[in-house]
Amino acid sequence: MATGRISRFEFFSRIMRFLIWLVVLCWTVAMLRRVVVWMLRGFMKTLTAQPSAPAAPQQSALRSRRLVRDPVCGVHISEDRAFSLDAGGEIVHFCSVACRDQYERSNQKFAANG
Repeated sequence: MATGRISRFEFFSRIMRFLIWLVVLCWTVAMLRRVVVWMLRGFMKTLTAQPSAPAAPQQSALRSRRLVRDPVCGVHISEDRAFSLDAGGEIVHFCSVACRDQYERSNQKFAANG
């Protein structure tokens, strides 16, 4: 075995060692990238922050987190982005103007028949 050839076991061992180090290196780069992006995002927020009343942003943030369901197509959408309609004393939210119009047409049709 002093001829300079390596055995199959040594060959596969070296390949596995290389692959493990490659995975570790890729994982480390991905984690470092996440940390840098997180740090830059926080830094950019502090640069662009505008002074405002403390109660208003909290109210807006809580409202924007609330999801409502479109009764026509069933899509869930943020309440602040939804199209609203006052239907019989209750507010109904829609994902688009087309869904709102379709809902209005179906209600008019039922009212005309009933």
